[in-house]
Formats: sequence, structure tokens, C-alpha cells
Amino acid sequence: MECSQGSSARLERSLPKVTDSIGSYPTDAGEYFRELVSGFAITASLVSDQHGSTVSSEGSSSGLGNDTDRSLLVALRRQAKVILTSGKTFRSDRYRFPKHADLAVLSNQELDISVPDGQKLILSHQGYQQALTDLRPKGYKRVHVEYGTTGIRALVEAKALDALLLSSRHKSGVLALAMELKVEPILLELEDLYVGLMAWQPGSNPLAR
Repeated sequence: MECSQGSSARLERSLPKVTDSIGSYPTDAGEYFRELVSGFAITASLVSDQHGSTVSSEGSSSGLGNDTDRSLLVALRRQAKVILTSGKTFRSDRYRFPKHADLAVLSNQELDISVPDGQKLILSHQGYQQALTDLRPKGYKRVHVEYGTTGIRALVEAKALDALLLSSRHKSGVLALAMELKVEPILLELEDLYVGLMAWQPGSNPLAR
């Protein structure tokens, strides 16, 4: 059934707009992010405040994002077979087990978390890059990394990622965080969120070798 011109206009007004190098157009945020990240196997993300800080007053990333940012995180997590994080991030963000993926944690301490049936918890003690590299022999080719800035910087310097996504409710937050990590992302603007996308040539990460 065809929509009338008035119905189409109302639909466009109800959808958030995305502005990128092509232009500005209305789209569903969840669908947009799913398509945006679908071509990347090894991804990482960070959310920040207006100053580029990835830690809120609560000592974690809590409160930095919004519903649109959660849609981005859901898209990244759902395409991954394993989520890789550090022990510090695990504890500060009070991690729960991912719904659709296994969990790998870089930590020298034991973790207090129950493992759902059919899923795996992988502990690593080998360093930021090695923890990622060691996932390939275990059969993981699609990984989403949720380290803090130190770990993400190490992976950027090692060229170990396919894509890095920086998000903030403020444009200044993405730019400040990008400067800290020494990357130059493409800036995507939604109505209530800015996303900086940095992509590398597929096959340059250690899991593809």
C-alpha cells in the first residue's frame, strides 16, 4: 500500500536524522548502526562526555551515553561472537554476561560472574593485543572490544582493529577523544548523538592473519 505525501512527511519527522558526508536523511538509528558496522569483523567503541572523558562521576561509563548510543552498542555486540574487555572495565561497569556472545576478559584476578548455559567465559593474562590475537585459535573471527582508552590506544597503535567508533552527546567529546587516541575519524551526526568512525583496511588485524 502506498503512503500519501502527508504520511511520508510525518514518518520522516518521526525518524532521527543522520548527517554524514553524503548529506542529511531520516533513518531508524538501530537499523542505521547495524548497516554501518556490518562489514567489520574486529570492532571497538568508546563513549565520552563533552570533554572526551570516558569515565563519569560514577567512576564508569554510566550516564555518558543515551538511547541512541545504546543502539550503537547493541549493533556492535550483536554481530560479535565474543566481547573482549579488561578486568578494570569489567569491574567498574559491573558487567553482565552478553546475551548473544561469549565473554573474554583480560585480568589477573578471578571474576565473580555466572556463565549462562551454552556460552563461554575466557580469561586472558597476556596483554591488550595478545588477548585479542589469542581469540583466533579459539575460533572467534568477529570480536567487539570494550577496553578503556589505554587498551584501545594500544590496539590502534598495533593496527589491530577493523573499526573504532567513538560516541558522545557532544561533538567536542568525539573530537577530544579522537585527539587523545591520535585518530582522525569520519564524523556522523544524529539528532542526539555524534559518532566518530575510524576504519582500517580489512585484513590488517591480527585475527585475519
